[in-house]
Amino acid sequence: MTTVLLHDQAAERLDRPQPSVRVVRGGKTGLRKAGHLLANTLRVLAAALLLGLIVSVVYSQAKLTELNGQINTARAELTAAGSEYDYLSTKMGEITSRSSLQEVAEGRLGLVKLDASQITYVRLEEDSVIEKTGDSATRFLAQVRTAALSLLGNLNP
Repeated sequence: MTTVLLHDQAAERLDRPQPSVRVVRGGKTGLRKAGHLLANTLRVLAAALLLGLIVSVVYSQAKLTELNGQINTARAELTAAGSEYDYLSTKMGEITSRSSLQEVAEGRLGLVKLDASQITYVRLEEDSVIEKTGDSATRFLAQVRTAALSLLGNLNP
């Protein structure tokens, strides 16, 4: 079939219905803003986490330095106490040695070694009782003298 134009006019065009377009403000821009906000929030959180780690490392180093100072102080005190202990142990050994005790007893106290002629043995019968009278000062000095003689007798074999 052929189309014939009757007049110089163009044939009418059939209009197709055009889809209606509606313009909405924001559109993807709103989603982009939310994405940017989320990205910025993550950056801030990462920076805060990094800053927290740096602060914790600096604090732990400061605490470590402080504790090392305390350890060094305690070691110095321990060394001093060990030296004092050694000194006092040596001094105690010198003081309590047998020759030192004998020297003190003879030199300072004026004690002398017991002679065999100074010993007197007394035999008592069952009914015999010895009473010694005297004031408390005399008895005390006699007890001290007896204890000192006993000590010297035990020290020398």
